[in-house]
Amino acid sequence: MAYDHALVERVAAALDRIGLRGARQKNVFSGRGFLLGKSTFVICWGDGLIVKAPPAEYADALATPGVTPFMPGGDRPMTTWVVVPPEQIADDPELADWVARGVRGVR
Repeated sequence: MAYDHALVERVAAALDRIGLRGARQKNVFSGRGFLLGKSTFVICWGDGLIVKAPPAEYADALATPGVTPFMPGGDRPMTTWVVVPPEQIADDPELADWVARGVRGVR
């Protein structure tokens, strides 16, 4: 699935707003991933996100309307990864919250 280039720019801006420097980008799962070191914490995928949630926050993330487990190939979910639909990240503060959650997921 192709990714939304404007969303990539918004995620980069959200990282600046939360004071995170040093994240790098690369193509992941046909999307654009953001990494700290070798660990991917968020992927712009289509016009939504795939986010690595901390284990303690995974159930809460899934309780958010429209958020689903990330299941590449449709078999079984990747532990603690969620798909966040565009309506959950339409506003920049909400996008920054999901990006921060992803950062916590790899720390």
